[in-house]
Amino acid sequence: MAEIALRGVSCTSGRRYLLDNVNITMRDGELTAIVGDQDSGKVTALRAIAGIEKISGGDVFVGGASVTGLKGGRRDVAMVFEKQGLLPHKNVFDNIAFPLRMAKVDKAEARRRVQIAARRFGLQDVLDKKPKKLSEKQRHMIGIARAVVRKPAAYLFQAVQPKGGAEIRKLVVREMVRLVREDGATVIYATDDSAEALRIADKVIVMSFGEVAQSGSPKQIYRRPADKDIAELFGSPPINLLAGKIISETDGMVRVRLEGGTEISLPAYAKKPLIDTEITLGIRPPHIKLADGSENSIAATVLQKHISGGKSILELDSVEGEITALIEDTEAGDIQIYLPADFCLLFDSKGTTIRRKPPKPRH
Repeated sequence: MAEIALRGVSCTSGRRYLLDNVNITMRDGELTAIVGDQDSGKVTALRAIAGIEKISGGDVFVGGASVTGLKGGRRDVAMVFEKQGLLPHKNVFDNIAFPLRMAKVDKAEARRRVQIAARRFGLQDVLDKKPKKLSEKQRHMIGIARAVVRKPAAYLFQAVQPKGGAEIRKLVVREMVRLVREDGATVIYATDDSAEALRIADKVIVMSFGEVAQSGSPKQIYRRPADKDIAELFGSPPINLLAGKIISETDGMVRVRLEGGTEISLPAYAKKPLIDTEITLGIRPPHIKLADGSENSIAATVLQKHISGGKSILELDSVEGEITALIEDTEAGDIQIYLPADFCLLFDSKGTTIRRKPPKPRH
């Protein structure tokens, strides 16, 4: 398997940028999820890697070598489309074997690979059938098997959309994860499901309007989002957002007064003074604790408690508005909640995350 990289890659459609100077690296043997909405550029990035989308600038690298000038069939990557693109007039065996025949692989070797893939994906008993005679699940397995027999340097997966069925999507994701965990494959997955990305990926790349908004491990994306939009995109229940203002700043610490009068102290850093800056404080529901008399606490009333995914979710009313928290062993009534400084996020008026500490000096 191989590392995949885009360096300064741009794609245009008329005057519109589908990708705008994209620089990303997908490491060998890892599952990288590219997350974004329909117009984010995530699928265009896959197509640029595969050689389906013509790029207007930059370079695509597979295994450290530029493949920018190569046609898709010579790039040693296999793309698994949402719609499998099967050949309806050919049987399952010939559909799986098709890329091997195009590559002029020896017939005996091609048959061996097809039979191994068919057993792996439960297709050994339907090799002589046409795709239209099979279930949607089986057709998706044909698409994956056809990619696997190629033994590519990397796999590119497009997420199955909800209309394709939740069970089909779960099945495809399971097989995709198996490729990484059992075969050591390099997999790049374009999805609009942020929760799914956090759950399965080794690395998450967030795209918006053809640009990379942030990249990092799932933990980095969840704990240290680059801006308020990303903070809201990831996490369920969603992050709590409380309006306020910075009222003092001393030695890398700021004191925030929220709109309801609550004062919170936490670390923050910026090149310019932060005093009087209008901010939004973000705190995720799992990070809120019951107060033990310490500062950074808010009086609240439990409005509702319900269970979701085995977790107790509290809907709270407070002077700072409604707050959602995941706290066990708490019933209806008045409580004090604690907002740990290490888990509080600050966003400026433009939604950009205010750093918690100065950047490390470059040597």
